[in-house]
Amino acid sequence: TATKEESLQTVWTVARTIPAGEQIEPEDVTAMTLPTALVSPEMIAKEEEAVGKHAKVELRPGMPLLASVLYEGNPIAKDVRTQEFQIIQLPSHLGKAQYIDVRINFPTGEDFVVLAKKQVLDREGTVIWLEMNETDLLLTSSAIIDAYLQGARLYAVPYIEPGLQEAATATYPANPMVLDLLEQNPNLVEQVSTELARQQRERLESNLNEMSEADKMRVMYGNVTVQQQLMNERAATQQSNAAQQMPQPLSFPEQDDQESVQGEDEQPPSSLPVVVEEESPEATLPDPPPASEPESETAPDYSEIFNQ
Repeated sequence: TATKEESLQTVWTVARTIPAGEQIEPEDVTAMTLPTALVSPEMIAKEEEAVGKHAKVELRPGMPLLASVLYEGNPIAKDVRTQEFQIIQLPSHLGKAQYIDVRINFPTGEDFVVLAKKQVLDREGTVIWLEMNETDLLLTSSAIIDAYLQGARLYAVPYIEPGLQEAATATYPANPMVLDLLEQNPNLVEQVSTELARQQRERLESNLNEMSEADKMRVMYGNVTVQQQLMNERAATQQSNAAQQMPQPLSFPEQDDQESVQGEDEQPPSSLPVVVEEESPEATLPDPPPASEPESETAPDYSEIFNQ
């Protein structure tokens, strides 16, 4: 008998059929014994491991409870999906499992919260994955259209202490067509009141219409223009440095001068050498000195000069 008892193990199952998403109460579970050889490590061996959790799939009596078919927390709504985004500007230090607010900034300076306290399921470069319900999907779709048509910017802001900080309130007013969908969409779990959002949207569109297209372009592309100018200047500097380092070809000034003279006169030079006649020596001799006065006919007395 002892050997037989040692070969059996207690596991837990449900006492009634439990639909997917429903929470398991203490009266919903019951114990059952199975041979130890048939018990897997995933089977629930303690009652407290099953009570209070929700069923991912439909559970029937006689089926041993597995940890993989139960989950903790709020039940997953029917309209929840996983969505991938590439248009949202992400902080460089943003990591997986962090909580963020997705905000939208318009050229007028107005800034709204589109998604509040969303956990980053995964991140790869500039791509993130978020858990979204139907309302989130519609609001984000409207925000993406505003980003293209109105020059708005979608960006993410992470929470500092998500365990202590409450979720922000979504303040973004979607466009009127999306607001109509929010009122009539059958996939929404809860109906959304759009009266205040419509008023905010009218004010936002009025501000956008008062803003000139030139000002919108300055806000949208001002930083891009400055960055492009810096890149162009940097490229020009690199090309100039590279040109200075290359050996320069030898130049012949005389030939360049002759070519410039030819271009000015538009007459080809004569192929015959030019002979320059030298002036005769006679032409270059100095004039003869003036004639001296004629000597006197009487010879001078040199003896007297000699005695002196």
